[in-house]
Amino acid sequence: MIWRWFWREWRQPSLLIVWLALTLAVSCVLALGSISDRMEKGLSQQSRDFIAADRVLRSAHPITEAWLQDAQKQGLKVSRQLSFMTMTFAGDTPQLADVKATDLIYPLYGDLQTQPPGAKPEPGTVLAAPRLMALLNIKVGDSLEVGDATLKIAGEIIQEPDSGFNPFQTAPRLIMNLDDVPKTGAIQPGSRLTYRYMFAGSAENIHTYGEAIKGLLKPDQRWYGMEDSEGALGKSLQRSQQFLLLSALLTLMLSIAAVAVAMGHYCRSRYDLVAVLKTLGAGKKALRRLIIGQWVSVLLLAAVCGSLWQCDRFAV
Repeated sequence: MIWRWFWREWRQPSLLIVWLALTLAVSCVLALGSISDRMEKGLSQQSRDFIAADRVLRSAHPITEAWLQDAQKQGLKVSRQLSFMTMTFAGDTPQLADVKATDLIYPLYGDLQTQPPGAKPEPGTVLAAPRLMALLNIKVGDSLEVGDATLKIAGEIIQEPDSGFNPFQTAPRLIMNLDDVPKTGAIQPGSRLTYRYMFAGSAENIHTYGEAIKGLLKPDQRWYGMEDSEGALGKSLQRSQQFLLLSALLTLMLSIAAVAVAMGHYCRSRYDLVAVLKTLGAGKKALRRLIIGQWVSVLLLAAVCGSLWQCDRFAV
């Protein structure tokens, strides 16, 4: 009886409009959900490249080795970094440089683009920014004095994954190996130092480790990712996520409005039919069973058609 009722009503344009509205609503919601998920994964991947890690622990002082050992035991990769300002010399020409001392694991994500390609800050060598080389009139292969140490220029820095954008950075970049820092004699009492410990691993392990150390952080220490950084890229990432959520909410509201209008039009067109059925002896239970069965059938058909259409559109 329900199927005969459904088949009879299916040929009515008003019910077809309801089905079409439901199908489009299901398709739009699923499609937007798929797009949002893909965009969020893409943004997350790019955010890791922007900070060269999943998470970063920044500190004004060295952290205890136990923290790093715990991270490695949990399956996380750890890269160390130290930033400071110091004078460099090429002959008698001095130049202030913004030094980034790293290990050979850096970067955990993204690419350190150099010339020649693939150059690394091996012990005894440095990578210099083009502006620093131009100011000191040196080239790849020349020697450069960094504090008390004389190091060889192994390559030219083209792009750093975690350089960010700082219009107030006046000193050109110099990348060196962490093992060479004590040789320079640049670390003195009162030196302004920034220690960065970069971590990479599964989301679950990163979250577990972050929760374990949050209560141990000192005022000069900060545990952060790209999404909660204070830079322009971090704010852009937050705004893009808010835009995706707002788009999903607006799409859902418009879908509900379209379905409500279509169903209201259909229900008004069935007043006479329901009155005739009541006149012929149909009870409330029979009418309720027919109407509920019909709407369940329409919803199932719309859900199947909308899902198939969405899967076909976004299968690639």
